[in-house]
Amino acid sequence: MKRIPLVRAAVVGVCASFALAVPAMAAPDAPVATTASPPAVPTTPARGPVTPTSGPATPSDGPVRPSKGVTPEEIRRARELERYWTPERIRTAVPVDAAQAGKQGRDLPEVPGAAGRSALFAPSHRVPAGVATVGVFLVRSEDGSPTPHQFCTASAVTSPTKSLVLTAAHCLKGDKPYRNVAFVPGYRGGTAQAGEPGERPYGLFPMQPGKMWLDERYLSSSPSDDVDFAVLRVGPNSQGQLLEDAVGPGNTLTAVPAAKLARREVTLTGYPGGRQTPLQCTQPTRAFQGRFMEIACDDFRTGVSGGPFLEGFDGSRGKLVGAIGGYRTGGLRADISYSSQFDDDVLRLYRQAVTDAAPDTVNPLGDGTTWQHAATAVTGRFHSGSVRTGTGDLVVRWSDGEVSLYPGNRAYGLGKDIRLVKDKAWKQAKAMTAGEFTGNGTDDLLVRWADGRLILYKDVSETTKLSNAIQLKGPNGTWKHAESLSAGRFGGGNARRDDLVVRWSDAEMTLYTNVDGRGLHAEKRLAKRKNTTWSHARDSVAGNFARATGDQDLFVRWSDGEVTVYENLAAKGFKGEHRLRPAKSAWRYSGPVTAGAFGGGTRQDDLVALWPGGKLVLYGDTTATALGRERLLVPARIS
Repeated sequence: MKRIPLVRAAVVGVCASFALAVPAMAAPDAPVATTASPPAVPTTPARGPVTPTSGPATPSDGPVRPSKGVTPEEIRRARELERYWTPERIRTAVPVDAAQAGKQGRDLPEVPGAAGRSALFAPSHRVPAGVATVGVFLVRSEDGSPTPHQFCTASAVTSPTKSLVLTAAHCLKGDKPYRNVAFVPGYRGGTAQAGEPGERPYGLFPMQPGKMWLDERYLSSSPSDDVDFAVLRVGPNSQGQLLEDAVGPGNTLTAVPAAKLARREVTLTGYPGGRQTPLQCTQPTRAFQGRFMEIACDDFRTGVSGGPFLEGFDGSRGKLVGAIGGYRTGGLRADISYSSQFDDDVLRLYRQAVTDAAPDTVNPLGDGTTWQHAATAVTGRFHSGSVRTGTGDLVVRWSDGEVSLYPGNRAYGLGKDIRLVKDKAWKQAKAMTAGEFTGNGTDDLLVRWADGRLILYKDVSETTKLSNAIQLKGPNGTWKHAESLSAGRFGGGNARRDDLVVRWSDAEMTLYTNVDGRGLHAEKRLAKRKNTTWSHARDSVAGNFARATGDQDLFVRWSDGEVTVYENLAAKGFKGEHRLRPAKSAWRYSGPVTAGAFGGGTRQDDLVALWPGGKLVLYGDTTATALGRERLLVPARIS
């Protein structure tokens, strides 16, 4: 929250993204496609054209004409919320960020040792008349808080729906229930005297249930401050007016490239706790850490979170280039405020809201902060549901010794993890692979330990976990040198994935066919010791990449970034080579790679690769000649 260090938040929704043109949006500085005529809104049609230069800038004195398409139920809900949000309740509401921090949200002290930046801050001034497109964003907390009536700042955004509002994502803490969420544009407390428009000059606009769009990276357990913004759709006020029919055109959402975060003149507006009218300041901005916009304005305390950064402000509206939030949820000091960069991420949320697309969901895989600790990943059919459908699952060993199972969802994704074991002893598991060694349908996990032991964990599943251990080799000096294990179907004479390719520390490559619970049997040398090639291999995994059915292929990632598939390893050895990426490609930076059947079919042709920063990527339907389409499963950690 604004001025409260390191507070993070999340809201649960549902996910989709749409690559559509952006209607009614200015993007003069960024390479974002725009259209002269907005696209149709498939689920909730626009109620009338967007007219950026028309509409009331001040409340109407005469009778109000309801907007086209507004229903009696929408009007009834607005009236219900108006009865709840009495002037007294609004006046006594506390900033969301302060309430979450257990404070009352007035003048919060600066955090000792907070990093300050030398900047001449501009004095701020009150705006007693309010600002038509800026207001308080009201929420009623249902978490037993002693101060349940809370608020942030928000602003209207012009759109074909005439009903969009933008605020900070951290104002919406999803692990605590909220009710009676509403936007009051132009709010000015204490002005309800006769002859004046009143405290709610344009009315109160209820948030429509489920119409809240946040980036999935903010919904994770460690929200990314790069995407601290939220777009919401509100219903009409109690007079039946849509938001932009009441206040006039909203602010125009505008993309800002990283190279132009420093702007010459930006107006900051927000409602600090304890103030009943907005505070305003106009100052240049500058870039901070290359991904935030920074502005130096005095007295922007708790409550201002979500307040707009407006360029070309005319007293009522302007180009919306930021919102208070981002770095330290808006900053630790009352005279320095921040905004996450408005780029394609905020435009994507806007498109979702305009088209009424399903909101993002919480990523069940966690985030890059977690996945940067993944030490080993292998693929097999372990979960009972995956065994029935032939779907691949992912088993991960973490750096702290925990081992997790992620069931495949048959849609190029993974479900929530199931812990198989948490034991520091598993830090000594130096190589792993999965195959069908015991012939029971459920895959087994083969592990080479630091002391040379070779242990087969039979029929691993969500219920048996790692309880059925068979020792194939006791502690020994030979298998200590087995650097990589790759199980697959490599010519053992049956249809099971029970053959094992081993890469040794001296670069020798060995194939063991028909491995089972009794041990290793027939052995075949694929490459001699101390050869100059295989010492450069980093990952080798079995899969079905070539068109021909039958025995499997071997995918190899090399230390110089080259990526290769060896087609039908059993029959062709290393002669059936296909290069997917040349030397010096980005793949030299990749971490562990594995292959499975994650896309609904049973072919083991979907690669999963771990990249720096915990980024997890799936390359679906990879072939012997081309990597498959890239699907981001977990975004990289942002430091």
